[in-house]
Amino acid sequence: MKKFTRFNVDAEVNGNNGEPLRSDDAGRVIRASLRKRKKLRTSTGQVETMTQQVNEDERQCYLDDVISENVGWIRIQEKTFKRWINEHLKHRKLEVEDLTEDLGDGLALINLLEILSHKSIGQHFTKKPKINAQKMENIMATFKFMKGEGIKIVNIDSTDIIQGNMKLTLGLIWTLIFNYQIAANLKDDNSGGGAKKKLLNQINIKLKPSGRKAKNFTTDWADGTLLACLVNCIAPGLIPHHTKMNPDDRVANCALAMDLAETWMDIPKLLAAEDMTSASADDLSNMTYLSGFLDCKVKEGAPVVYPNRAIVRGPGVSGVGLLPGKPATFEVDASKCGVGEVKVIVDGPEGSDPIKVEYTQTDTPGIYTGSYMPKDEGEYVVNVTFCGVDVPKAPFAVNIYGDGPRNKVDPKKVICEGPGLTGEDILPDEKAWFKINYAEAGPAEPKVEIVGPDSQPVPFNVEQDGKGEQYVTYKVPKFGMFNVAVNFGGMPLPNSPYKVKIAPKVDASKVKISGLAQTIRIGDNPVFDIDTSAAGEGKLEATIISPTGKVVKHVHDDDDKGHHTLKISPSEVGSYTVNLVYGKVPVPTGPYVVKVRPESEPDKVKVDIGTGNIRIGQPSIFKIDSKEAGYGDLKVRILDDQGKEMDFDYDQNDHGLDEFTFTPKKEGDYVIDVKFAGQPVGEFKVAAEPRLKLDRLNIFGDGLNSNKPLKVGEECRMTIDASRAMTGDVVIREKDTSGQSGDSPADLELLVVGPDGRPIALDIEESDDGVFKVSFTPDKAGDYLFVAECEGVAAPKCPVPLKARGLKAIKVYGPGIEPTGNLCGFDTDFTVDAREAGEEKLVVDIQGVGTGEYKPQPTITEPKKGLFHVKYDVPLHNNYKLAVKYGEETLNKGKPFTPKVHTHNVGVFANDRRRVEIQVTRMSLQAPAKSSVDDFIDLKLKYAQRFKALAAVCGPSQPPAVKVLGPGKKLVDTKTTVQDCIYKVRASPTEKGTHKVIVRCTDSDLVYGGFNNMFEITK
Repeated sequence: MKKFTRFNVDAEVNGNNGEPLRSDDAGRVIRASLRKRKKLRTSTGQVETMTQQVNEDERQCYLDDVISENVGWIRIQEKTFKRWINEHLKHRKLEVEDLTEDLGDGLALINLLEILSHKSIGQHFTKKPKINAQKMENIMATFKFMKGEGIKIVNIDSTDIIQGNMKLTLGLIWTLIFNYQIAANLKDDNSGGGAKKKLLNQINIKLKPSGRKAKNFTTDWADGTLLACLVNCIAPGLIPHHTKMNPDDRVANCALAMDLAETWMDIPKLLAAEDMTSASADDLSNMTYLSGFLDCKVKEGAPVVYPNRAIVRGPGVSGVGLLPGKPATFEVDASKCGVGEVKVIVDGPEGSDPIKVEYTQTDTPGIYTGSYMPKDEGEYVVNVTFCGVDVPKAPFAVNIYGDGPRNKVDPKKVICEGPGLTGEDILPDEKAWFKINYAEAGPAEPKVEIVGPDSQPVPFNVEQDGKGEQYVTYKVPKFGMFNVAVNFGGMPLPNSPYKVKIAPKVDASKVKISGLAQTIRIGDNPVFDIDTSAAGEGKLEATIISPTGKVVKHVHDDDDKGHHTLKISPSEVGSYTVNLVYGKVPVPTGPYVVKVRPESEPDKVKVDIGTGNIRIGQPSIFKIDSKEAGYGDLKVRILDDQGKEMDFDYDQNDHGLDEFTFTPKKEGDYVIDVKFAGQPVGEFKVAAEPRLKLDRLNIFGDGLNSNKPLKVGEECRMTIDASRAMTGDVVIREKDTSGQSGDSPADLELLVVGPDGRPIALDIEESDDGVFKVSFTPDKAGDYLFVAECEGVAAPKCPVPLKARGLKAIKVYGPGIEPTGNLCGFDTDFTVDAREAGEEKLVVDIQGVGTGEYKPQPTITEPKKGLFHVKYDVPLHNNYKLAVKYGEETLNKGKPFTPKVHTHNVGVFANDRRRVEIQVTRMSLQAPAKSSVDDFIDLKLKYAQRFKALAAVCGPSQPPAVKVLGPGKKLVDTKTTVQDCIYKVRASPTEKGTHKVIVRCTDSDLVYGGFNNMFEITK
């Protein structure tokens, strides 16, 4: 590729006070700037010096604008250059809005350079720059790339672009326009002079059919007529009235031409019509826009005309056989020129009267016949135009002479013969010939005209033998109908024009091609198979064109049976075109395009890491697709946040689809470093997170959010809401305390430990996405512990203590709650057995008669944990109500216990009458609980000394009688003595078994069932 040296003039033409300089001062400053050296600081802090060398034409292009005192050119240039940039960036769906801001991070320039050069910038750059250092690095990468392209960048550094220096930014963009658009289209122009002069020369070549010329890029284009003329010259008939445009309608003229150029030539409107016609018109902006006309093509279907397809024939333009005073006839065939006007003008010899020309259109559209009457001898000029453009060979010079021997010719005596008039056995690119014998036809020379199927003239060669015979040869360019016209003496031969049909001798549609890969790579040697056995006899010709237009060498083999092979070795990247011609007939399914890509394309490797979030302890799969990347080794490394390489599993696929499985063991960021063919593909970051974020876990339910205890036998329900804590699917299950389970660790393990230390079975069910229902049933009262943990780490607020209370397991018994058997003035008691109900506080409340010291006050003792002995005295005769609560629960099932207290006098003693209470306890036994026959068992009846003051209310009474019944309900002999207010009863059991004590007070027996086990005779 040819390198084009480019410059950039320092457009900072301000004085010391920042004011614009005058034109002459600006020129002096700039010229001095062009000679000096400027130090450019690179992104690495190094300083390099670049000599500012510019070509005179490039310097002049920019200098003319920079020194202008009219700043309008800056506004026009800014709009034009921005549109030019966006016209290219649209291919990547990018756009800039402000040149002073949107180029500052370097990304737009990087994309623009890659589009213009069709190359990757190939350097590291920051895709999302945030700080100036990153922006400077990006811009310096573009400068380095341009330097590699042969483009010199001087008097500007990265800070100028970041700070939005408009003039220097415009200068940089002009550098790109000049090199990649203007200079690239002028590389074949050898006319001399600078780029500006060459561009003007190329524009004038386009304008040549109109006779107009452009002298500059500003004022000559100001009224829009020259632009309209240029459009019509490239696409004749698109603006047929361009010669009649009013120059005063400059904006409308320019807008019309720009609209049609954009519609039918794909020339974008980089410049507004108002800017081209402005008094401040910018020549660089105009050059940018007009350079688009150099390589433009007219779209199919455009309303254009083609004057070069017109054919004019007949004596009126050949002059053969014409005589003064006789009509000179002619025919104009413009049937393939499009819609337009045909004009015929005839100028006679000098001094002759004006020549009247008459012509009309025949029944065939586009074909005209006419004549004119030459009156005098001499040279006549016949000018034929179509849409104002001369047709081929016009104007025609026609010489007319008076009557004489030279006009006595007879075309009927001319003999023409040969395959060039029949088309027999002639194929394209082969020579056709025929002979013309006119020896006996008179004093004239044959004139031959050959027109091809596209109405274009076909070159031919004539050889004379000097004896009245000509040998005519021509080369047939293609298949189709050719017209061979032979005139003699200005008159056509009787069979002229000859219709020569060149037809194929094979059926190319039956040529079969296989193995023609649509995409191959450098280094491949593809072989194409071609079968012509069913297409007839012919020669197979193959032409392979490289992306740069070179004819590629190939190996063509055949077996003489219609089987061919083509083998190529591509060396360029791009689209190769394979043209197949069989028997001079192009194979109709061709030409074939084979895309050749580089041997390896690391940028085509696709890495799929999913969402970028992976979970600790769970295998994560990421995929790498290198199907489109060509040939090369794929290398992958996975690094943790300390740079240490991690192990992973690699599942290689021969089709370029590879899977990698990686199981992170700890939380943190990991980098997947991918290289292909030794070139970096990229570094892809993934974050390893716990599968369950415990801090976002929400656990609630029975016993967890209140102090209310659980109930034994009733289901306890809890909810674990992990919907906000999950990073994906999670597994929640009961913890295996045995350690023998082969299951992989769950994301959350649950455990409930009972009062006896054993785990309680749990029921776990997922109700909604991430919401789990957990339930268990306490089987006994006591303290439970709920634990939720992930790999040994407890969830927030865990472990949670739970209490279970079993009220059904609590037993309340004893005389103190019974409706009978309680005597006024005596202590009574009852027992609360809550050993199976858990640890709570026992509260006893006694309601009844009596206040102050006479209010019954319970005494609660706990001889064993959970076994309570409640004792209280009843000083007054009445019915009492007992409310017994264990913790928050009432043990009397909603109704209070109602013990009844009876009164009884136990007798009158010296000086006093006392109330007694009957108390039989283990302490009153003089023998062990298990005794032998004939042992004495002592029972005691103790007086209540503290009720002396109330003795009078007891009334007279009889002492109590004490009986002891043996197992057979036989009375046991007893002896009662009284001493110090205590009855002593001695029993003499005679048989084994359980004995019962009965105390009789007057007529009532108080049978203390609890005494049944008081003692038992065993021997």
